[in-house]
This record gives sequence, structure tokens and C-alpha cells, in this order.
Amino acid sequence: MQYCCTSEGIKVEKNRTSQVIPFSDIHRVELDMEGESFFVTKDREHFEDKHLYTVLSDARVYEAIREHNIAFIDRYMKQFHTKTYKEEELPPLFEEPKQKASEIADKYIKEHLGPEYSVDVVIDKDFEHYQMYFNLKKEGEIMELPKEITAHGGKKVRTAFESMIITDFLEWKTDSKSAVYGLSDELTDPFMMEFHVEDKMKDFCERYEEEKKNIEKKKEVQLAKPVERPEKKDHLLIRYPVFLVGLFIASLGVAFSTVAELGTSPVASVPYSVFLADGGNTLSFGGWLNLLSLIQITVQVLILKRKSDPLEITIQTILAFVYGYLTNFSCWLLRDVFLVTYGEQLLYMLLGCVILALGIWIQFKGGVAMLPGEAMNRAISTVTGKRYENVKIFFDIFYITLAAIICMVLLGELKGVREGSIVAAVLVGTLIKLYNRIWNNVTGRSKKNADAKE
Repeated sequence: MQYCCTSEGIKVEKNRTSQVIPFSDIHRVELDMEGESFFVTKDREHFEDKHLYTVLSDARVYEAIREHNIAFIDRYMKQFHTKTYKEEELPPLFEEPKQKASEIADKYIKEHLGPEYSVDVVIDKDFEHYQMYFNLKKEGEIMELPKEITAHGGKKVRTAFESMIITDFLEWKTDSKSAVYGLSDELTDPFMMEFHVEDKMKDFCERYEEEKKNIEKKKEVQLAKPVERPEKKDHLLIRYPVFLVGLFIASLGVAFSTVAELGTSPVASVPYSVFLADGGNTLSFGGWLNLLSLIQITVQVLILKRKSDPLEITIQTILAFVYGYLTNFSCWLLRDVFLVTYGEQLLYMLLGCVILALGIWIQFKGGVAMLPGEAMNRAISTVTGKRYENVKIFFDIFYITLAAIICMVLLGELKGVREGSIVAAVLVGTLIKLYNRIWNNVTGRSKKNADAKE
């Protein structure tokens, strides 16, 4: 049985026949990415399938929920929110984050575009998600920007050049006709708010400046034509070595964590636990890492199907094997290091986190490709519509749990995964944001000084 969403309802195909279940005939919708999602008609006809999650996450379904008073619950997303809110409780919660986002965006835009520019922040609902929209103002007036650089503008706020989802729609109660929401990380975590807003402002400034240069070259009066950014050979000659340096540094961080024997990063914990249980008789640590990468690449291809890019998959496969061999080399470099006290183990574990985070951040700056684990998370996020951060958290927990089971069953003790795995799961992401913030501050000042000299 196959399903797809249409403007009228849910299309169901079975045995070469198809029918459309109108939204007005649907009584209940339940989403569960880990299990099977389903919907029930008013005639009590039940449709259940694990692939329904993507279909029922369509924006048209969200619109129909209120219009036709359909009972709704997203069980998967609810597990990520310890506290939920009714719709009428949301506006007061938006005020402080809105002010904070406005200050961050204003400061960045003024530094990079000029003091005459500012940002107007608007919070509005697009389908069933509340979003924060950013409008560019010049001398107090909102600018009408061309669609080429307002691609992130929403359904309602069409002048916005960027937007950010700040709530998750979790439940619709038919008896009271009320919605239940959860707040996004950007709204509850000031550090996440600052990181994401700055990142969006940086991306927009690059688009905006490039569009201005394009106008000067062509002497056009209006910003009308999209900017094409062909890959330059000299850029590639720089980016690939940078990315490979990042790979080596990241592998060195993993090697430090193995020497510490307090557990490795979540994604490396499974192959390292299998390596310890096997005693290195079948494959090396890097070899097991390569095998996990191949599984992650296969998952990507199965999920994306025809949308998967053969070139990107090929690059991922090559880089994954390079990373596996670099990990073996890094472990060999530290082969003579023996730690005696727990303090020494703790120090090496923390050094491993710092080095691993630096390596991953350098890879991001290289911008050549994602490693299979991150690319798989991105593919799942794209297909399911779930936030990338939540997908990553889910798999971090999954890897740590699986590694713990492998260690207990095959080794009788927690060896490949311990407290260091949990510390790495929390600390590495925070350090990457810190590196990015330091980089933005340093490069921002350099650009400002260069402009001042001109």
C-alpha cells in the first residue's frame, strides 16, 4: 500500500487502484517516526504504515487539522519536550527571545553592511509552526529584496530574508479546539539562539554582498538575477587540503579518547566496542569505522533513492575510508602512551574532545563534503522533516546504547563506552559552536579593519 498527500486529502494506492481520503473524512492522525504512524477516518477505517510519517508531516495536513478539527498528536516529537504549552501561553514566551534575536541580528548586520541597516524581527505562524522572521531595514524602512535572496522568507512574511522555526506543533485537541506546542532549542537556549541567528546573518550578508557586486558588474538598476557561484579551481585546491587536515585532527581526537579508556565519541563507540570485543583479529579499529560508514552510506541511498547524488556518495565513501586509515595512524602515534591515574585519563579524554571538535569544525570550513554519519542524519532530517539536531541526538543515544550492549554482552564490562562518551556527546557540539563564534569575531574584525583602511 502506498500513500501520498494531495490538496484534497490522503491518496491511498492498493492493488493498482487508488482513492483519495478527503481531509474532511479523517477523524484522527498520529505521528511516530520510530513506530508506525496512522490515520483513522470517521467511518473507523484504519490506515497504518511506517512510511506514513513523511506523508502526514506535509504542511497541507497541518492546515487541514484546524480546518476540519482533526484529532492530532506527534508522539515522536513529544518525547523531546519536557514541558508543553497551549497556544495562548506562547506570546509572553516569545518576547524576551525576540528581543535577544533582534539585538544579535542588528549588531551583526550593522557591523557587516553598515550603520544605516537594521533588522526587524517578526514572529508569525506558518502552517502550524511559529517562526521567527528577519526583515532587512535601511534607515528605518523595510527593504523589498529580490526573491533570489529572500528564499527563506515565509508564507506570510514574504519580505523576510531568513526565518527560523521556534516551536514544534505536538497536539490538536478536538474537544477544546486547542493546540499544544513545544519550544525549540533556539528559544530555550541563549547559546543556541546566538549561534543560529549569527549563522543566518552571516549567510545572508554573503548573499547580499555578492548580489551587489553582480549589479555593479552588469550595471543593473534592480537586483533581479540570481547569483551563480561556480566552483573555482583555486578554491578547491585550498578546501580539500583543509578538509583533510580536519579529518586528521578529528582522528587524533578519537585516538586520544581511546588512550583515555573512558569511552569514545558516540559515533565511534560502536566500532571501537566491536574492535575491543574482537581483539583486532578480524578488522582494525579504522576498519570497523569504515564498515559503519558503509552502512550509513547505504542508509542514505535507501532513504533518498533517486535524490541521492552519486558524486557526493562517491566522495563520502573515499573520505570515510581515508578517515578510517587516519584513525589507525593516529592510534599508532599514541601507541606508547600508558595512563596510570584517573586524573590522567580524564585529561586525555577532555583533550580528545577539544581536538575532535577542532577537527570537525575545520572540516565544516573546508566544506568539501559531510562524513557518512552526519550526511545520514541530514538525509533523515530532509525526508522526515525533523530538525537535524533532534535526529543527531537520537542517533548519539542509539550509538551509545548499542555500544553499551555490545560491551556488556561480549566483554562483560563497559569498556568501549563510558562516561567519556556522554561528555563527548555534550562537549564536542558546544566546542564547535565556540570555535565558530571565535572565528566569526576574528574574521568580522579583520574585514571591518580592511574596510576602514580602504
